[in-house]
Parts: sequence; structure tokens; C-alpha cells
Amino acid sequence: MPRFAAVGDSALCVEFDNEINPGVNAQVRALDTAIAVSNLSGIIETVPCFRSLLVIYEPEEIGLDTLIEELGRLIHDGLNARTTTGRSWTVPVAYGFPTDDDLLEVSAATSLSRDEIIAIHSGAEYHVYLLGFVPGLPVLGGMPAPLHLSRRPEPRPGIPAGRVMIGGMQGFIAPMLMMTGYYSLGQTPLRPYNRGATDPFLFRPGDRIRFRPITPRELDALTGAPGERFLAVDA
Repeated sequence: MPRFAAVGDSALCVEFDNEINPGVNAQVRALDTAIAVSNLSGIIETVPCFRSLLVIYEPEEIGLDTLIEELGRLIHDGLNARTTTGRSWTVPVAYGFPTDDDLLEVSAATSLSRDEIIAIHSGAEYHVYLLGFVPGLPVLGGMPAPLHLSRRPEPRPGIPAGRVMIGGMQGFIAPMLMMTGYYSLGQTPLRPYNRGATDPFLFRPGDRIRFRPITPRELDALTGAPGERFLAVDA
């Protein structure tokens, strides 16, 4: 059983483990799904994270002890993590676009050449753990160890949508103009967030992503193409 921890008087944190890995994250998402399809009353919102699920509830409709008992029953009955398996994506990236400045900084910090950085980054599969910080931003785990590096001491504003970024042990794809201390490896024509769409988020927690190097000319041809948000779907 996971650990249940009260958060104030109207929220409960369900902690599955102290480690961050896709298996633990699958359990988090499985409980989130189980709650969504249950008839459990008093649930206001759920917030899935790396290794825990925050359950916000209405105390006048369901008490803390009852909530813990009901969640324990859902977990005991079995969480089908297979139902939360995400989609597989191949995301095109023009590495070093529009400039090589960040790639050169990453190269100096990691003692890897530009080509080695691109080969390592595009040779791994990444797991979307959650969406957060800004709408639609996919937080990616699975960054190869040679590319682990500290974030910038001061974040930079004006990072445009579609930038493929790395920092610490993680990566992301910028969904909109934003500020970040991560390093830019390149640009993709995909937009993880489309505010005007019925379904505004391209990625979902549990999805898997691989990056495919493309040329700036290919990037130019793909940018603005009809259905560009779905160019990366693989399966």
C-alpha cells in the first residue's frame, strides 16, 4: 500500500514510492484513472505527479478516514497500469536551430562534441511523466546520463514554442513563449499546446517520445503545415 499523507484539511497525498521511474508513475496514473471512473463522491480534483497523486476533496461530503478507506479499496482491488500505457511519438528536431550557442555550452559542460550530443539525445526514448509549469509542457524523464547538467543559474525569458530543451536530468518541449533555465538543443515544428483546440494538449502523461534529427530546410517545410500538431504520431 502507498503512504497516505494529509495536506491541510481538504487534500490527501498518495505516495507510491520514493523513486521516480515509469513503473511508479504508471501506478500513479492508474489510481488517477480508477478515481475518475469510480462513483466516489466529494472529489474535487486530482493532480498526478512523478510518484504521487494529490487528491483534493470536499470534507463535508467525504471525511479523511473514509477517503483513505475508499482509495485503499480501489488499490486493493487492483490498479490496471496497462490501461494507462501512453502513445509513442517521433518528434522531428532541427538541432542547433536557430543558433549553436546552447549546443556549444552543453558541449563545454559535458566534454561531448556537437555530433555526440545530437546522437545521444536522439538515440534515447523519453517518458512523459507529467504536464506542468506552463500549460501543455511535457516533463520528460529518461535523459541519458552523459547529458545530465545543472540548469543555468539565471533563467532566460523569451524561449519560443517548439524549443527542445534539457536541464538537470530532464527535458521538455516548450509549448509557448516562456522563461527557463534549461538549454536549447534545437527546434521542432510541433506545438504541445493549442489553446483554441477542443483538445489543447498534444502529449499525455505516460506517452513515450523519440527525437529525429531534421535539417533547417525540413523544419521550414513542416512549420505551418496542415495538421502539424500531429506530424509526430508514430503509434
